[in-house]
Amino acid sequence: MRTICDVCESAPAVLFCAADEAALCRSCDEKFADFMCSSADWVWANGLSLEVKEKATVLLNSRTIMLKLHRRLSGSTTDTNSCFSKICNLDKFAPLMQGCADLRSLKKLHARVFTHGLSWNVILGSKIVSYYANLGSLPESRLAFQTILNDDRSLWNSAMVNYYRAGYTEEVILLYKRLKVNQIGLDGKTITFGLKSCTELKNQYLGKAMHVDSLKLGLSVDKFVGSSLIGLYSKLGRMDNSQKVFKEIISKDVVAYTSMITGYSEIVDSTAWNAFVIATDMLQNNLEVNRVTLVSLLQIAGNLGALKEGKSIHCYSIRRAIGFSDDILETSTVNMYTRCEAYQSATALLQNSKGTVASWNAMLSGLTRAGQSFNAVQCLFVMLHENKVTPDSVTFANMLSACAELRYFGYAASIHAYFIRRYIPMDVVLATALIDVYSKCTRIMLSRHLFDQLIVKDVVSYNTMMYGYLQNAMANEAISLLNCMMAEGIAPDFATVLSLLAAFADQRDLIRGRWIHGFAIRHGFCSELDVKNHILHMYSVCGIIVAAWAIFDSLEKKNLVSWTAMMKGCLSRGHVDEVVQLFQLMQKCEEKLDSVILITAIQAVSDLGHLKVISAYAMHGYYNDVLEMFKKMGEKNIQPDGSTFSSVLTACSHAEFTETHSLRMLLAKSSLSMDHRTQSKIAKDCMCS
Repeated sequence: MRTICDVCESAPAVLFCAADEAALCRSCDEKFADFMCSSADWVWANGLSLEVKEKATVLLNSRTIMLKLHRRLSGSTTDTNSCFSKICNLDKFAPLMQGCADLRSLKKLHARVFTHGLSWNVILGSKIVSYYANLGSLPESRLAFQTILNDDRSLWNSAMVNYYRAGYTEEVILLYKRLKVNQIGLDGKTITFGLKSCTELKNQYLGKAMHVDSLKLGLSVDKFVGSSLIGLYSKLGRMDNSQKVFKEIISKDVVAYTSMITGYSEIVDSTAWNAFVIATDMLQNNLEVNRVTLVSLLQIAGNLGALKEGKSIHCYSIRRAIGFSDDILETSTVNMYTRCEAYQSATALLQNSKGTVASWNAMLSGLTRAGQSFNAVQCLFVMLHENKVTPDSVTFANMLSACAELRYFGYAASIHAYFIRRYIPMDVVLATALIDVYSKCTRIMLSRHLFDQLIVKDVVSYNTMMYGYLQNAMANEAISLLNCMMAEGIAPDFATVLSLLAAFADQRDLIRGRWIHGFAIRHGFCSELDVKNHILHMYSVCGIIVAAWAIFDSLEKKNLVSWTAMMKGCLSRGHVDEVVQLFQLMQKCEEKLDSVILITAIQAVSDLGHLKVISAYAMHGYYNDVLEMFKKMGEKNIQPDGSTFSSVLTACSHAEFTETHSLRMLLAKSSLSMDHRTQSKIAKDCMCS
């Protein structure tokens, strides 16, 4: 056994590594650990010679020595095991790793593991990989993983789990691909965390490829793989695929049901009603609903305005004592009630509970969103003075939004002064909200002063300041700010273009409207339907019908806004025939009609006589629209004559609308006093049908 250090060859060796293959003195051992810790050349830092440096490098990088150590440790030699257990017991390193609070400490401990020849140990190496990943050091984690790399699939799965939990989703994808290339094989855990990473990255292509891998291995029916597939397709908005995967799962558990319900909470259309059916099926299968499931169901009820279902969910949580005194569940319940416009229920819930600042913020946000800004201000006073709840930045943002709606300059200035007195730093959200309030209260100079004080400006703050200029008829300043925004390297977004188009349309500013149209084309914003609709509206109100028709004809998909803007533009220029043609074309395309379209059609044909409109409706079988037309005519004080009314009832008779009470209802709606001859004709028309 050596008695002299192999590095400095002067000091006595006190640490024997690699079973007599290497010997270190205490000083070199500490320097060697510091070298691994700081990733710096400690040899040069301590002024050692090049020869000593080469020896240290050999000791550091020699895989042969480490391999010999691994073989000796794996053997049954009593002397080797006893000698090594005295120096570095494997069980002693695990608790030491738990105490590594920073990267430097972990690197130092890793150096100890390396010098003691344990870097090849799979269990210890997996822990090192995990701790490096948790501390955010991906390069060191990769190197540690390469050291212990083998064909053991559990080792790869452990690394994938650690990388996913640390947020390195792209690294998980790379390991998944390497597993397939090296033909090590896949299992349910591998595919599960691969799918979770694809969900985080919104990688639809690779996610579908993993779905195919699960089908080949027969793992798509596994509840863990199936839940991950549901999460992937839900994130991508493909609830139809999620439903198919959900049906294929053989043994569904709470996680599978919750994943499906959570997916429906991300959408706001009528298909979200299926979540309540799934929840009912979940209860029928004797599965207990947890807090996450209830939060998702409450969100769905709020999105759909389903007050009855929302109350049922709230009552269920009370009966089962789920989420008692849970802030998230309470906030979700308050948010559901506000979205369903059940403000009394939301207030009662806040009064009967501890009422955290998050739940009060949900109440304030719901009132502001519903346009009840005055009630939001009153709610704030109740929150501050009666319940003694300390507000946060979200509270102030909601209040500033209410002040902007009410044009309460004094309240907004008081909040601003509160920030200054308490030395509360304003973030971009609060500063942008204050800019919006000051702009709407015509204090544009204060808005610009606050805007200039922002250290970090984003596209939202620029859009708010530009919109403030446009509200105060300062278009030149808005365009100048747009140029400054682009000079700073901040790209405009759709909100920028939409606000400029809306402002120039209101001002009937055709020159600037054409300029922003060209700007939208150059920067690729014209692919969005909303932008094209605003351009169409701008040309229509400015009287450039030819340009409006060109935009309208270029639309591959038209919505109600497109039809309304074009019809109003034609009506403003007196092109009544084109309005009628658009109305008929709209009916052929089976577009839904609203009150604005009907009023526009009534105005367009007022000179042609109402009988032609009614006849056109009756001819095409739009009998419900006939009644809607009568209602709008009554609201505009347009009195139809007896012939018009007779034509309406004739059309209704073809729709089998001949019951006596229905006729009376129609008479009441029309508010007509008819003579005996007209009544006889109506009765005859109804009998003939």
